[in-house]
Amino acid sequence: MLKKLFLLLSLSTMLPFGKAWLGCYAQNSTAGSFESTIQPILPIPDEVRKPNAKQGRIEEFKYMAHKNGRTFQKHARVYTPYGYKAEDKKTKYDVLYLMHGGGDKTTSFLTPPNDWLPLRNILDNLIAEGKMRPIIVVCPTFYDDDENIGANNMGDAIALTRDFHTELQNDLIPTVEKQYNTYLEGTDSIAVTKTRDHRAYGGFSMGALSTWYQLAYGVNAVKHFLPLSGDIWAYNEKGEKQDAKFAAEWMNSMLEKSPFAHDFEVYGYTGTKDVAGNPEKATIEALHKYAPLFRYATPDANLRFSMKKDGEHFYGHINEYLYYALPLIYKK
Repeated sequence: MLKKLFLLLSLSTMLPFGKAWLGCYAQNSTAGSFESTIQPILPIPDEVRKPNAKQGRIEEFKYMAHKNGRTFQKHARVYTPYGYKAEDKKTKYDVLYLMHGGGDKTTSFLTPPNDWLPLRNILDNLIAEGKMRPIIVVCPTFYDDDENIGANNMGDAIALTRDFHTELQNDLIPTVEKQYNTYLEGTDSIAVTKTRDHRAYGGFSMGALSTWYQLAYGVNAVKHFLPLSGDIWAYNEKGEKQDAKFAAEWMNSMLEKSPFAHDFEVYGYTGTKDVAGNPEKATIEALHKYAPLFRYATPDANLRFSMKKDGEHFYGHINEYLYYALPLIYKK
């Protein structure tokens, strides 16, 4: 029987925008047949980096969150594709939720700083070229809001990522997906579960930790998962760090409790120069070896993994990964 666990992502030093919470990643290496199964990430076309003439719209969305006996307003950023019409209730859209990294905010994916590749360019170009269906993208925060990022330490951030799955299902999904034209018909947990096939959740760095938590605790609400440069760290009740095998077995035991234990998809991406690269690779390999619910490198795979040569830990590379990942989920 596995003891009570606390999952941590090994990210500890706070730097701005995607260089955040980097910490002491163990540089585990793998060799042999697993290496040959890792899909390489090729450079994306130069034209995809440029704004498309048919641009989607980015809006601020406000909703009420409930946590620890408090009710307070939060913000998210919402991308709607070119041609989206609020009055067209017959056209429904799938929804992708993307969680930022530690020290970052709701704008970090869609419109990052320093001229890094914006996700909005990736989305606009993929949709315009017919390589994926138009979707809605929601970028929330696990912090209480963008303005209070500095008030949180590492322990706070871990708890916030661990618990966000509750806010997602109870507060964010019912409000944002009723505001926009999605497949959600009701606002209770039954309605959310019925539409899980139309929902994906991913994140970068600490957002990847949030993604692993969502898989473990909230697979009833989401079918597709995108952990981007982030591994699972598992601790026992004494606070002792365990290895990737232990974490993989824990994840499998959590999913075994769900009626959707055989109905989920994981798309993992990272880079060879990313501080989370080898740790995420070790996690994927452990899931492959020790978690029977994960099918890897098989015709019916539900676990996929890719690495970019020289890929680093920042949004400019992370958004390149999404160029390849999103058409797999949102095929035309």
